[in-house]
Amino acid sequence: MVRALVLAALLPAAATATIAHASGGQETAVPAAAAPAPTGERGKTTHKTGTQASTRFCRALARKLRTVSYSGCRALSLAPVGARSVQGRPLMIRRLDPTGPSHGRILFIGGIHGDEWAAVSLTYLWLHALLRHPDQLHHQWLFVPVANPDGLLRRPSRRTNAHGVDLNRNFPSPDWRQLAHSWWTRYKRRNPRYYPGPAPASEPETRYLVQLIHDWQPDVIISLHAPYNLLDYDGPEHAVPQKLGRLRLRQLGTYPGSLGRYAGEYLKIPVLTIELRSAARMPGKREIAAMQADLDRWIARTLHPPLAKAVGHPHKNDKMNPTTLTAERSEAP
Repeated sequence: MVRALVLAALLPAAATATIAHASGGQETAVPAAAAPAPTGERGKTTHKTGTQASTRFCRALARKLRTVSYSGCRALSLAPVGARSVQGRPLMIRRLDPTGPSHGRILFIGGIHGDEWAAVSLTYLWLHALLRHPDQLHHQWLFVPVANPDGLLRRPSRRTNAHGVDLNRNFPSPDWRQLAHSWWTRYKRRNPRYYPGPAPASEPETRYLVQLIHDWQPDVIISLHAPYNLLDYDGPEHAVPQKLGRLRLRQLGTYPGSLGRYAGEYLKIPVLTIELRSAARMPGKREIAAMQADLDRWIARTLHPPLAKAVGHPHKNDKMNPTTLTAERSEAP
């Protein structure tokens, strides 16, 4: 497992400050990082296009977030896969493979809500931490650092995509057509921040994530959000976590069209939702290290029980211990 303290070394000194800059107010779809590039003229064109997309993405991300540097972003070797946002921005990914046998596949999604800057920044840092110690990888990881680039890069950033759709209400759960709009009306009073869209998976960003889940078939999905200050979980009971650093388990339930309902309840994939305390400020270095250590233990216990003993997971048989919800704004993830 990746050592948790790696994150402390990676975290910039100013990372606990406001994250955004003032000016920003089938598996073939998932290329392996080490896969050989296409040869010939077509290969040159593909490589050039991918490099240009990565360059533009990293420049835009570095301008938006104080915690992301252009050079650091480029070092991640993020790659476009052909899918684009509503406004034509490429959706970027990074896949990591262990040098030895893989004990499972982990899909890590950041920035599904564009105004949750800390979620994008922490995804960026965790990806850097994994890349620093490839010899310690036991699983295949697939990162989607910014699932909603239009929402993030808008001025000001907003939760929804460019069509005004909440991507976390747009997944094609079986009850979407029957319940999505009635729930939006009844429980959110048609608040536009939670608009589920005109149809299930109507948005290109959602469709890409759905296709990714279908083709890559992850064993675990981790989704990073803010600012509910808790740990949420949806899926099979055997994988229920207890804590991640200071974040304690408090299961909020799911909504028609949410990732938790679609992938956790319908597809039976463990979905871990990490809700940071603030959308605009990063956790401290020690807290991030503690979160990483607990995440390593949960992954080991969930995907490969013999590894759990090696990383000393202390909560294997604990009962759920929810804590009181502390929110910075009264909105669901």
